[in-house]
Amino acid sequence: MTLAALVWLQIYWVRRSYLLTDEQFNNRVNLALNSVANQINLYNKDTLNIIDPVQQVSSNYFLVNVAGTADPDHLQNLLLIEFDHFNINLDFNFAVYDCFLDSIQWRSYNMRTHSNLESVEQVNLPKIKMAPDSHKFAVYFPTKNIYIARQLGVMIYSSIGILIVIGFFVYIVFVIFKQKKLSEMKTDFINNMTHEFKTPIATIQVSSDSLLRGTNATNPEKVTTYANIIRDETDRLKGQVEQILRIAMVDNVKNKLIKEPVDFNQMIRDIADNMLVRIENARCKLDIHLDAKNPIVLGDRGHLVNVLYNLVDNALKYSKENPYLRIRTYNKKSKLVVEIEDHGIGIPKEAQKHIFEKFFRVPTGNVHNVKGFGLGLSYVKKIIESHNGKIHLHSIPGKGTTFTIYLKTNNV
Repeated sequence: MTLAALVWLQIYWVRRSYLLTDEQFNNRVNLALNSVANQINLYNKDTLNIIDPVQQVSSNYFLVNVAGTADPDHLQNLLLIEFDHFNINLDFNFAVYDCFLDSIQWRSYNMRTHSNLESVEQVNLPKIKMAPDSHKFAVYFPTKNIYIARQLGVMIYSSIGILIVIGFFVYIVFVIFKQKKLSEMKTDFINNMTHEFKTPIATIQVSSDSLLRGTNATNPEKVTTYANIIRDETDRLKGQVEQILRIAMVDNVKNKLIKEPVDFNQMIRDIADNMLVRIENARCKLDIHLDAKNPIVLGDRGHLVNVLYNLVDNALKYSKENPYLRIRTYNKKSKLVVEIEDHGIGIPKEAQKHIFEKFFRVPTGNVHNVKGFGLGLSYVKKIIESHNGKIHLHSIPGKGTTFTIYLKTNNV
């Protein structure tokens, strides 16, 4: 908020200084042109008193009423003398209206070369309209804005410098907060990983101690039970380690993909068969609609299988009792579209923009008792993008979530 106020203040002062310098310039021009008009009237020996002879038509265009026709050469000399007196040192164009000939003569004067050019092309000059009985001359400053900007040069450069410093400061603060957030996420990841490892290790240790004591050696059923517990917990540990290693290598995965034609429809059928027991145990209603006429994608089968496993696993983990899961494929132009939809707890809107970030986990407390490392969806996005595809998320808290994958089909 303070930085925004500083930026606004700098812009405000530059603009205010510009307007003030512009006003001062206009006042000096008005004084110079009034003096010129009075001298022309005296030269023509005309005592007619014209009130406020100078009219500012636009920012850099002035029209002056005089009592008689001004000679262009005489007018030029008067303008140069008065402009020098009032420190107006920039190029100007001027025009004199001859009411007797009903004509306008333009001239341009260059203050750097001290030369003038008659019959200036009027294409780029303002048009003026004169009454048949009027005596006027006009002065136009084509470089006025550049002149004022140069007058404010030091202030403008200092303001730009301050804005650059503020920009760097904002960037540094942004980087610090980003690093702080990443550090907090990594700390949460380590704490979560430690907890996830401690549970199966403790279970394995208790089961191993029971077997080593030998008190259950005569009870084959208990021996089998403890052995199964040790195997299951070992498999669980192995799966967690593999997940961490897989995510650790995902940054370089694009160069290590082994691509081959993959039938997504068949892959989804295989995954549904392999997860059938878990789906039934969760009492999940599974709807599969494989409508894609061309389900073939050139990709790494192993990684693409892991992508679907992750999304289906999340749909089951983050659903209430008797979950619903729909998997659909269809073609859209040259793309294969895969949708995984659930009617689970959904994702809060403020968390959706971070959902694919590494280590990020939606804070749900212990309500759903879902454990994980916050790496799955980061891996999913990385794999899809490494196949030159896209993944979109649509979620309504309390209603469910839909992940949509877009991959280019293989037409070979």
